[in-house]
Amino acid sequence: FVGLGFKLGFGGALTFEPARQLRRLAAELPLDTIVLETDAPDIPPHWLYTPAAARAAGVPMGRNEPAELPRIAAELARLRGIGLDALSAATEANVRAALPRLAALRAA
Repeated sequence: FVGLGFKLGFGGALTFEPARQLRRLAAELPLDTIVLETDAPDIPPHWLYTPAAARAAGVPMGRNEPAELPRIAAELARLRGIGLDALSAATEANVRAALPRLAALRAA
């Protein structure tokens, strides 16, 4: 997909340490292929996750929201060994490349 020009979205799932393959991809793929996403309201990051036993006891699953993106971005930056500002600039450029009409929406 990367060879076809697609951008790959990473969200809450990459915050789980057992997601080794996903975390490896997030760390190793070229930075210009990555965007951030929330998968909102599904796939919460580890800090919002409710284990199955707790859900069975009536504890609701945490709801993923765009407000979680800064912490998800911080984890991605840590995995890649880069600063948060560099990650933010790169992923914003990637979103603009993937969604070129987004700039016009933001200006409106």
